[in-house]
Amino acid sequence: MEMKQCRDAMPLVVTTESVYVLDSQESSSSKAGTPRELWPGRTAACNIYKTMEVIGACNGVLCLCDDARPGGAITLLNPATADILALPPILCAGLFRRHNTRRPGRSWHQAYSFGYHHATGQYKVVHVPCFFKTKETLQVFTLGEATWREVPAPDARCRLDAGLVSVNGATYWVTEGSKEKIMSFDHQSEQVRSTKPLPVSARRPICQLTLVHRRLSAATSDQIYGCGSIEVIFNPEMRF
Repeated sequence: MEMKQCRDAMPLVVTTESVYVLDSQESSSSKAGTPRELWPGRTAACNIYKTMEVIGACNGVLCLCDDARPGGAITLLNPATADILALPPILCAGLFRRHNTRRPGRSWHQAYSFGYHHATGQYKVVHVPCFFKTKETLQVFTLGEATWREVPAPDARCRLDAGLVSVNGATYWVTEGSKEKIMSFDHQSEQVRSTKPLPVSARRPICQLTLVHRRLSAATSDQIYGCGSIEVIFNPEMRF
């Protein structure tokens, strides 16, 4: 199935109860866009999607994850065209440890990312290696293919609380352990490698990956018991 693209960019607002888009069409009496709920009222669609988490959005296509399903069940949705595609289940047998036994604050959706590569025109859903996986591999699903595929990712286990960033055909995450690194997965070559290190002090671990002026950036913190400071550091050479 091919997901049609929505070329007009509209802000997406996610709440605990629903998802809204900010329509760009302005009325004569209003200078701001109007929020429009994607699943208003207590419709069947609302009941289905309100338990899901939004992983990401590309060209108007939303990637959703149902944390109630083992490993997380992925659905792609285009609100503008009403196209819906449920991806086949990720292979769970022998891949996942028992969910949330060691770290109860984690959920399946945190290990997924959704991206688009302009050169290939392909959408990909990526599942990174993390604490509840038994294999140090990425699971990759390319829209248009029938099954998930595995990509080796040795020594690249993701620290989920630092988040994942997908931009311009690549996915980035921070590794676990005392020697943290920022890893990248290129959606075209499907190669996993470590990026050029950001100038981050070892005494200030990365607490969140983000983007600043289209550059991969890292927020660091020395906060203890609510006191301290937060810095955002970016590599001026790493622009997308």
